[in-house]
Amino acid sequence: MHETEGQLILNGSYDINFTMDHEVKDLALFDDLGKKLEVPLEMSPLAVQIMRDGLAKYGPRAWSAMVVKRLEDACDENLRAPGFPEYLTDLEPEAAGAEVIPRKGQVLKS
Repeated sequence: MHETEGQLILNGSYDINFTMDHEVKDLALFDDLGKKLEVPLEMSPLAVQIMRDGLAKYGPRAWSAMVVKRLEDACDENLRAPGFPEYLTDLEPEAAGAEVIPRKGQVLKS
C-alpha cells in the first residue's frame, strides 16, 4: 500500500485514479457476498461504513485514498512529507498476460 496509495497520501494529491464511489461499490459487493455465503467478515462492514462516510464527506468522484482525510480532519493534522510524487509512474515493461480458467473441482495453488 505504501508503494502506491501511501506515497500519494503523503504528497497530498490522493490521485490513485480510483474514485470513492467505485471503492464503496467494490467493498459493498464483497461484504454482500460474504453475508450471502455466511462468511464471518468482521472488518468488512466497518470498511464499508468508513468508505461510505468518506463518500458522504468528500463526494463520489473524490479519489478513494481521500478516506484518510477523515483522520486528518479529526486530528486537525495533515499527513504530508517531502519527496513523494504527485502521480505514480509504472516503470515495469508491459508483458502479455494469460487467463487461467480452473476446471471444475481443481484447486488453484498460489
